[in-house]
Amino acid sequence: MFKQLMIVMKKELRRVFTDRRLVVTSFILPMISIALIYSVMGIMIQKTSDDIDEHLTEVLGVNVPGPIVVLFDQNQSLRLTKGELIEEEVETLLLDGVFDYYLYFDENFEEEVADSSTSSSPLVIGRYSPKSDYAQEANVKVYELLEGYRNQVLANRLGGENQLKVYDFDASEIAIPQEERGIERSFADLIPMLISVFIFAGAMSIGIDSIAGEKERGTLATMLVTPVDRGVIIGGKMLSLGVVALCSTISSFLGVLLSIPFSAGFLSSGEGFTLSEFILGPYELFLFLVCMLGLVGVYVTIISVLSMIASSVKEAGAYITPAYMAVMVSAFMNMFGGSEAASVQYYIPIFNNLVNMKQILLGNANTLMVMIAFFTSMAFTVALILIARAMMHKEKVVFPS
Repeated sequence: MFKQLMIVMKKELRRVFTDRRLVVTSFILPMISIALIYSVMGIMIQKTSDDIDEHLTEVLGVNVPGPIVVLFDQNQSLRLTKGELIEEEVETLLLDGVFDYYLYFDENFEEEVADSSTSSSPLVIGRYSPKSDYAQEANVKVYELLEGYRNQVLANRLGGENQLKVYDFDASEIAIPQEERGIERSFADLIPMLISVFIFAGAMSIGIDSIAGEKERGTLATMLVTPVDRGVIIGGKMLSLGVVALCSTISSFLGVLLSIPFSAGFLSSGEGFTLSEFILGPYELFLFLVCMLGLVGVYVTIISVLSMIASSVKEAGAYITPAYMAVMVSAFMNMFGGSEAASVQYYIPIFNNLVNMKQILLGNANTLMVMIAFFTSMAFTVALILIARAMMHKEKVVFPS
């Protein structure tokens, strides 16, 4: 039986890997397209960020007091233009991008600031366009400048800047052993999601063609006349589909890694992220692969069962699409979840492997939870294999009218 299983698996793999067009579309093209897309996104996002940082912010000011004018002159990223305009004209200039920010001070601003005995405070009005990235950055810059002026005023009232200091605060990260450090949180959130989607996407198109496609073309009937158990045939197809899914995942993930020099800026929340930070210890890598195998088993059997139900490639695609959506939802739920996982999450098929992958990348690998997730996934996989095997013996399923 094992020998027959290997024969069926090798036949399916030979069909995939000897088809140049299939190899290009399933393995090479995804890697190249992902690398190009992520690289272009990273370059464009970095270019936009640099453009905002280098932009000279134009501020239109009314009744700007002398001390604040001095602060504007000292700030090379801000340029102040004084003027007197009505509100409608100001809004037009801001929307047209002539000015990035409008700043209005009360006429007696300096006198009111100097008179600390009154309970009322002088008014400062700021206006900017929500449609402009330059304007939103201008709001931050102007706020920081006015905060600097406020601190100056408070220091003068209290008798010096030292009077503003209440305490010194020293905060720093604790030292974490290298083997428990993990990788950056944003990548630990992202990688399980990408791998989950890549595994399912890699198995989906070939799985549909291998089962529903052969039913539609009538080639599956040819295999059934051979002296091989039908359960062995579907089992061999599932094994080959698992190998293809892993190869497709590795190919797609290589595309992500190739884009890191350009895409690290938007994939990572920190700075200076390098490929060296992806390195896991041998044991952590083993646990990570166990989680991947759990996902492969569940995804391949889901695709196989749904393809068995369908009588055509189009129908199989319609059945599998909701499952693909569920896979993506679970991946995003894990991606945007907290760093601490609830114990119940380790017993939910698919989601448990994603949670474990995330914890491994964060340096919080738990062997017991990985094994629980793996055996839960295997139980789910075996149940689906038995369902697929039973369906394979039903003539109405194998030979749809």
